[in-house]
Amino acid sequence: MSNLTKDDVWKMVQILMSVTIIPLAGWVWNTNVKIAELQNDLGDAEKVISVLEKKISSSDDNAKNIIGIEKDIEYMKGSLGRIESMVTRKKER
Repeated sequence: MSNLTKDDVWKMVQILMSVTIIPLAGWVWNTNVKIAELQNDLGDAEKVISVLEKKISSSDDNAKNIIGIEKDIEYMKGSLGRIESMVTRKKER
């Protein structure tokens, strides 16, 4: 058997490190890319959510206005009914 020198040991350490560091560097790179994609998606989602919240707010205002209009219509129906009954009574006399 041959004797191992410091150079041989150092070469083995370098080989072992390159075998573990290169895949690790690839994994770190891929992870960073995925994180950046997720951050972009999150930014887009936040913009969509703010637009939807504004639409909901305006929809709530519209719903309140519609309810007010419906109440006004019911009041006018009642008033018109009373007017109709007064007019028909005067015609009958």
